[in-house]
Amino acid sequence: MTGRERILAAFYGEKPDFIPFSPNIYQWFYYRLANGQLPAEVAQAHHPFDVLRHLGADILARWDTQGATREIYTAGEFTETYSGEAEGDQPLVTSFNRYPAGKNKCRRKFVSPYGTLTETWEYTKEAGADFASEYWWKSWDDYPSVRFMLESCEYTFDADEFHRWVASVGDDGVVMVHLTQSPLKTFHWLAGAENASLFVMDHPEEMRALGRIHVSKALALLDKIVDNAEAEIFVSLDNLDSVFYPPYFYKDYCHDFFSRAAEIIHRRGKKFVVHACGHNRALLPLVGKSGVDCLEGITPPPMGDVALGEARKLAGSEDFVVNGGMDAHHLEISQNAGACIDEYTRRLFESMRDKRRFIFASSCNTSILTPWENLIHFRDAARRYGRLE
Repeated sequence: MTGRERILAAFYGEKPDFIPFSPNIYQWFYYRLANGQLPAEVAQAHHPFDVLRHLGADILARWDTQGATREIYTAGEFTETYSGEAEGDQPLVTSFNRYPAGKNKCRRKFVSPYGTLTETWEYTKEAGADFASEYWWKSWDDYPSVRFMLESCEYTFDADEFHRWVASVGDDGVVMVHLTQSPLKTFHWLAGAENASLFVMDHPEEMRALGRIHVSKALALLDKIVDNAEAEIFVSLDNLDSVFYPPYFYKDYCHDFFSRAAEIIHRRGKKFVVHACGHNRALLPLVGKSGVDCLEGITPPPMGDVALGEARKLAGSEDFVVNGGMDAHHLEISQNAGACIDEYTRRLFESMRDKRRFIFASSCNTSILTPWENLIHFRDAARRYGRLE
């Protein structure tokens, strides 16, 4: 079977020849590329797909293709500038931004009739990633400007760019369509998780109003693209974790969006994925009720709180697609790594029982500290114990 056939079989409950092996190496790759640390075997690689193909992995892509889903503003004034200093003569690529060569800071500004909002992202070589150092929404006084910003935002889809990525992946995997995110994650992007949580607790009616604005915009995008023949799997780029998504927040600011999106997607016979990070045990029953088909990146103990073998039971559906298992705790093993990874993978695969709806993938991400040899150990173990024929 091809990588594409293998992944689609997992999503639709068919029997692949092997359990799909789909690590997310985006940050790992770009960190090592920027720091001259790519292994000799893949030293000439220009993109994560090159490394995944070298590993013989099944590509489940979303990081690049999310650029096909774009925000435009029909009112107000939006600007974006890059500054700072970075080593090298190549652009810095992260999960969220692409910095021109020599730059490591991105500053955005939105001017509304009610005031000016600004946001700043900064890339650090040590982390191999960028983080928001300044959020758009700094105090409750910014509410009118934030509401105007959301009302002015429209989501567009560059079908040509998406199709280019589909062609690039080809039969080696499946490209997911970025469907923005839940209202709660939108609040996190606007204000940071801490302020967003306080605003939700102190001003529930106003925050629900913002949530409805976002949902209407995101579902309007979905209506426009759901019938695209190459759009088969849709993903909401949240960071589902009960620390930041407690169940009572989820019910008010996630369920409506997820359930309505799932209904639209399922009517076309397609699938809906939500990205996850961290602790999901308390959320899986709610995710199942929302009609979500798969959480991307379920993390087992000790870093997460869901043993993958019980994920379907927690979600309340035997059709739920389990994605994850390669967590930082095991990816970073340095002593007797081959034997430890082999044994871990064997026990994990045995725990899954019905292995048809299972994608052996990164639990959120592949740590930048992961030795190259460990990715090979995981690949070999996945093929050794993952045969289903």
